[in-house]
Amino acid sequence: MKLQFIKNTLDVKVDGLRGINHYTVKAMYDKIDDEGFATITHKLVDEWNMTWKEIEEEGGISAINKDLKECYGV
Repeated sequence: MKLQFIKNTLDVKVDGLRGINHYTVKAMYDKIDDEGFATITHKLVDEWNMTWKEIEEEGGISAINKDLKECYGV
């Protein structure tokens, strides 16, 4: 079995009641078995919470998106 990297993926869950965004970055792989058949699998790369205040202090959502693209390619 071998893993072949496809891309990093981003999931954002927004908790509007608490004013928090939960970010999860996962690496997506083709998991190829000995017979050549592949299935998609994910591995956790990073996850964190940011309050809306923290997001604004960092320069807003556009600055966060730019950082995510630079750091994780998402």
